[in-house]
Amino acid sequence: MYELLLADINGVIASPVWSGKSIEVIPDNYFGKIKNPNEYCRLFILPTTGTREAYGGLTSLSGLIALKIFVKAGEGQKRIMQISGELDSVFKNKKLNNGTELGTSHLRVEGIDSDNSSLYSASYFITFKHYGD
Repeated sequence: MYELLLADINGVIASPVWSGKSIEVIPDNYFGKIKNPNEYCRLFILPTTGTREAYGGLTSLSGLIALKIFVKAGEGQKRIMQISGELDSVFKNKKLNNGTELGTSHLRVEGIDSDNSSLYSASYFITFKHYGD
């Protein structure tokens, strides 16, 4: 079930609809080169609860998808808001290929990044529910 959830989310990120927006999304725990270090998102998938049948396997999984948005500092919140809107256009209230259902989103603007003062950051969250076999 976890693999199907990951495939659904990665499918959105790899789709022509998203890749045409030219906003790189990298997975958490990625240490490679970032194409544009002045603007990118870092993806976290956070399963929080699951349900099981009495004698069966996992039947549903829910949680949050979090994308930490990084943009160039000193230019206000406009670009953070634009990227959040673009994320909503591909995620909000969607049902994905492997059955993952996405809900509503919210945004937490965090300000100047504590690790790199040349970046401004926010966290975009969206709920998910994935049903098993």
